[in-house]
Amino acid sequence: MIDKQKLKRALEAKLRELQERAADIEEDLSSKPDADWEENAVESEDDEVLAGIGDLTKHDIREIKLALSSLENGTYGICTTCGAEIPEARLKVLPYTTTCVKCA
Repeated sequence: MIDKQKLKRALEAKLRELQERAADIEEDLSSKPDADWEENAVESEDDEVLAGIGDLTKHDIREIKLALSSLENGTYGICTTCGAEIPEARLKVLPYTTTCVKCA
């Protein structure tokens, strides 16, 4: 059986970590470009990778917020697509999943 209070604390800690990471990424992406065109080209490539990481981070933030909301309203562990119960083993591996394996 999953300890929901422990899970909530872990999700909230992960959420704070991801929010800090997202803020750092936004700050890095908004920095002024280098005047050297060669260096600017490298920075541009780096920014593309960083933007991708930022998108994944934002996705994870949304998923964690959904999981926290489902914990609050009593629907945690229920697949949002088919309504089936998500196996505990899947929730232990990916505690903020909103779908069962079949629907994922």
